[in-house]
Amino acid sequence: MEVRRLLDLVCVGEPLVQFNPLDEGPMRHANLFEKHAAGAESNIAIGVSRLGHRAALITKLGFDQLSAFVLSTLKGEGVETKWIKRVEGKSCGVFVVQRNYPVPGKSDLIYYRNDSAARLLSPADISEDAIRQSKILQLSGITPALSDSCRKACFRAIDLAEKHGVKFSFDPNFRRRLWSVREAGPVFLAMAKRADILFSSSEEGEMILGKRVGSERMLEELSKLGPKTVVLKLGAKKGLLAKAPQGKARAPSHAVPVVDVIGAGDAAVAGFLSALLSGEKLARCLKTAAACSALTVMRRGDFENLPTRDDLEKFLLAFEKGVAIDQR
Repeated sequence: MEVRRLLDLVCVGEPLVQFNPLDEGPMRHANLFEKHAAGAESNIAIGVSRLGHRAALITKLGFDQLSAFVLSTLKGEGVETKWIKRVEGKSCGVFVVQRNYPVPGKSDLIYYRNDSAARLLSPADISEDAIRQSKILQLSGITPALSDSCRKACFRAIDLAEKHGVKFSFDPNFRRRLWSVREAGPVFLAMAKRADILFSSSEEGEMILGKRVGSERMLEELSKLGPKTVVLKLGAKKGLLAKAPQGKARAPSHAVPVVDVIGAGDAAVAGFLSALLSGEKLARCLKTAAACSALTVMRRGDFENLPTRDDLEKFLLAFEKGVAIDQR
């Protein structure tokens, strides 16, 4: 009997609040900040929702004002929040951005997340009902790095996805400040072997494989681990490269004015999964991923520039035709 899927995507992970200064340089000299809801899984859920799909987030939040802000943002963006639990005495994690400092063209992040409610996420918090209803489970490598209970929660989610025939999508999203390469590598490998869809940078691919190889060979070797679809995020200059059962495809990145690079990878994942859920072919999935990534870096914040369906089509048409679109 065919299972009725009420959700397209369910994400498990930590929402955060980002404070992004209006000025570039060291945080200690910044006086004015913008407040943004953020976090890899939140970004992906919002991105998929904006493109017309049904997304949910499983996590924990506190009863503090920042947690309330994140929750209202998710609800406002159409993300299902009924599987988010609230914890007394805990808060929402926070990070502050330093743009173009100390490395030009890069954003440095300063985290305040030790008291985050999401670090208490455990296997008991993973709703079997939520995963059973979904078509895709999305996890990043950030969540298993937060705590031992978070790691166990991730593998519980994967177990449930396999039990109910739900595709598992994994983006390592390595965070050096959370754990070392030696700690993360075995966890990434275990999760990559069970993934149906794997996103990876070159560095993360080397961590999973335990060796340095070129992008084409990396694509082949990661595919041999088990994922039916592998997407390599090769950076602003090299774009995206992917392999799926129907073959390989490549998409160049777009030359756009870059304000803040944070969230570009999450946007690519959201765009790719949205196109995949719409039944698009691999080349179109990559084009959508590249477009969402380009739009995101054009302003401060993690998700604000993630497109709606109409905006995505206008962006792609402008680049494909090489013309300015009159929107009057």
